[in-house]
Formats: sequence, structure tokens, C-alpha cells
Amino acid sequence: MIALIYAAGSSLRIKKTINIEHKSLLIVKNKKLIEHQLNWIKKSKAKKIIIIVNKDHKQLISLLKKYESKIPIQLIYNNDTKSQNMKSFFLAKKEIANQDVIFTTSDLFCDNENITKFLKSKESNKILIDINKKNYTGDEVLVEFNNKKLIVRCSKKLEKFDGMAIGVYKFNSYFINKMLDYAENNNNDGHFNKSLYYAIDNSIDKQDRIFPIKTVNSLWYDIDTFKEYVLLKKQYDKE
Repeated sequence: MIALIYAAGSSLRIKKTINIEHKSLLIVKNKKLIEHQLNWIKKSKAKKIIIIVNKDHKQLISLLKKYESKIPIQLIYNNDTKSQNMKSFFLAKKEIANQDVIFTTSDLFCDNENITKFLKSKESNKILIDINKKNYTGDEVLVEFNNKKLIVRCSKKLEKFDGMAIGVYKFNSYFINKMLDYAENNNNDGHFNKSLYYAIDNSIDKQDRIFPIKTVNSLWYDIDTFKEYVLLKKQYDKE
């Protein structure tokens, strides 16, 4: 299995408030967000960690090159600041094709109880889901279940939904290959104007069994703004 982390984003929203190169470098509980992500990924049985970065994020790249890990870490560069994150996924094609893949973002902080439940699940296709709709802010990727409680939709554009995908996914090689095919057929000479959830949503067929792994609590934070970072700090730095 390969682990994939997206860290090539420009962090524009949070840069309006604080001076930081990349939001994955924000600190909570004495560690940077990217370090928290790497810590749990090291428990995932991945044989390699691939991190998609932008060459201009020199502090982040320096940290990753020095980071001590028994699992090999490979950096892939995505310097396209205009495309959506589907491009980062597609740039890793050589490494992830025909592989099971667990993937997440560099700016997510998720409580250990939720991560542990996700990692312990033996399902080959799964998404970490918060079913507490009160936590919906209008920007999350939404999921819909069928009558067997399997995921049949994964999109920001659902009128009715059963939960929110908080940013931790694991798919088998068959499904990953379908996502790669979608990405290959939905770009304009290397420009990707669709987010990765389009590839997930359009790859789901009736035969796919994608399981929702429901969070134990609502302690997860997808950090896009300084306000979200402050909420995270208030929750954990008091401990």
C-alpha cells in the first residue's frame, strides 16, 4: 500500500491573516500539522509515503527531507498553482497505479480515536465520515449512503447527504486505477479544473463496496483559515 499526502496548495486564505509559508507548518500540541499526519500514516502499514509539494515551499520541503521515517518518503513536485488537487493525484500515477492507496491532506488534524478506528477497519475501500450534520460548514465533501449503508456518492454538490468526508480515504488498486482513468480523461493539456472528489464520485459503480468509517467524535479540523486554526488550538493546547 502507498500513502499519498497532498501538500502543494497555496494556503491563500490563511495567508490573509498570518505570515506562514504553508499551512501544514502550523503548530498544535508542539508539532506541525504535517508531522501529525506523518505520525499516524507510519502506523498504516504503507510501504512508501508520497508527498506532493510545490517547489516554492522551501521550509516544508526542508522539513520533509530531514524527517526521520522508517518508511521511505518520496517528494513529487506540482508547481501548477492554477489547477485543482486532482492534478496532484494524477502526478503520482507512476507510483500509485495498480496499488492500494491511503490518502489525505497536509492541513488536516484528526483526533487519534478517529484515526485508530479508520486504520483498524479491514475494508479495502473506505472513507472516514462524520455523520453529525451540525458540523457541516458548507465547504465539506459530502457522501450519500444506499440502503445497505455503503457510499454511493461523494461530492460537494449533493442536495441530500448522510455525512461528510473529512479527508482520510483508502481505496484498493482497482478503484485507484478507475480514478486515474477519470483524471487522465478530464484535464485540458495538463490543466485540471476539477477537484479530486470528482474522480471519486464518478468512479463509484454498483459493484464497488465503499464503506463509511464513522468518526468516534467531532474532533477533526480541516485548516483553511486562521479562525479554524484558533479553534483547533483552543481545543488541544489546553490539554
